[in-house]
Amino acid sequence: MLFFRKKEKEAPSNEKKAALSMPKTKKVQFTPVKIPELTALLNSDLYELTKLTPVNYYADKNSFLQCTFFYNEDYTDVYFVVQLFENDFPRASTPYYKADYDLMRKTVIRFGQRI
Repeated sequence: MLFFRKKEKEAPSNEKKAALSMPKTKKVQFTPVKIPELTALLNSDLYELTKLTPVNYYADKNSFLQCTFFYNEDYTDVYFVVQLFENDFPRASTPYYKADYDLMRKTVIRFGQRI
């Protein structure tokens, strides 16, 4: 008789716990990039996020990166995560990162949104 172990879930990071407790979110989409390459870029400099190419979700649903910002009303705490979506299903994700208001502002301004 075979017994299979359940896959043990990783404990969520402090950034993920804090991000999920934030009351507001904002989502923006970019052209797809490989997640390991993006993670390496973001680990070296978070402002690499502003260099990604924006894409319209409705124009390219097959594959895109979605950046979700989690923040509170006064933008003192800002967190983000980038997920790779293929056919509207999440396939891979970067870790959660703590950002600042300036990074969020510079990222969403590329989509014509002012905060």
